[in-house]
Amino acid sequence: MQKVTRLLSALRTFLLSASVLLGLWQDYRIQKAIRETASPRPRRLPQPAPRVSIILPVRNEQENIDGCLASLLGQDYPDFEVIVVDDGSTDATPARLAAWQQRDPRLRVQRVDELPAGWAGKAHALHTGATLAHGDWLLFTDADTRHAPQTLRLMVAHAIAHRLDLLSMFTEMQIIGLAARLLTPMTGLLLTVLITPGEIRSAAHPRQAFAFGQYILVRREAYEATGGFAAPEVRASFTEDMGIAQVFKRQGWREDIVGGCGLVKNVQWTTWRSAWRGLRKGAYGKLAPYPLLGLVGGCFLIYYGLAPLLTLREALRPGRLRQERLSALLALLALGLQIDSKRRFGQAFGLPARWALLAPLASTAFGMLLLDTMRLALNGQGADWKGRRAPRLTSSNVLPLL
Repeated sequence: MQKVTRLLSALRTFLLSASVLLGLWQDYRIQKAIRETASPRPRRLPQPAPRVSIILPVRNEQENIDGCLASLLGQDYPDFEVIVVDDGSTDATPARLAAWQQRDPRLRVQRVDELPAGWAGKAHALHTGATLAHGDWLLFTDADTRHAPQTLRLMVAHAIAHRLDLLSMFTEMQIIGLAARLLTPMTGLLLTVLITPGEIRSAAHPRQAFAFGQYILVRREAYEATGGFAAPEVRASFTEDMGIAQVFKRQGWREDIVGGCGLVKNVQWTTWRSAWRGLRKGAYGKLAPYPLLGLVGGCFLIYYGLAPLLTLREALRPGRLRQERLSALLALLALGLQIDSKRRFGQAFGLPARWALLAPLASTAFGMLLLDTMRLALNGQGADWKGRRAPRLTSSNVLPLL
């Protein structure tokens, strides 16, 4: 029995040490990402400025459409059009769009009532908008965004100055409610550990690609050459933003991602249900073909979040601290690194520092979300979003993770 106890103690020490090392690595990667994140600055546009087609897919967005369109049509860029693809809305969205069309001739609306087989809804809506566009550049954005007037001008000038074919943005997150505070930053934090802006823009890292769907500006020539959202690896995906970035990068097109605080605000989910479903949709889009990886990742995140807290609780029991001092020290280090990583990440995106104290709970909650996603993948249900279920995804019809 003593041998088993010693073995379990050694295993716990090993796992806590691994958590500390992971925390150090995570902290380093986040600092690297922050250093490498540029911000677009004022530059002169070529004359005449290239025409831009702004493509906005919507589905039941009556709460967001007015604010989004007001900000898009209020851009100070000299030559642009706005194409809204109404993807089968059943609320007041069509009526709102009709009213906007009467007020501004730069706005066009295309209604889509049927989703072709083998497509995800948003990817098809984005593709439909691109086929209607007249611009030299295409901007894909979301209805839950609000754009400062100078944003399009700054982003187009930045893309031209740096000879980019795809330019995305870390939008400013407007996070309301506990669910969004716990879950939403975890996605960006985990991705930052895997991919940094410097690696995205570097040709030496052909597999490191990423874009945020809230803001993707692409050169039309490159979009058509790659197949865009109609590419076989992208059209069925619920993570079409990452998919198109990977397609661009692997075909040798130049891309980058910049900071967008003060330029584009993204209103995030306000309830547990909406946050859970929205993030589960994204996780399903990337991990459904790799259920074992999702299960291992989910279990590890739960352990990573809970182990330091449970270890400290055990060590602080009367008479236990002397025996548990090494474990307690490792747990404190792991916990401190988790909180510091989340603080650094949040600070870069304008999030309150006090939210960093939720880091252990955030890791645990996100681990549970991954396990729930894998449950759907393994039983063949698929993730659902806005009344639609994801097409069945396999490693043959989606791009690799990295």
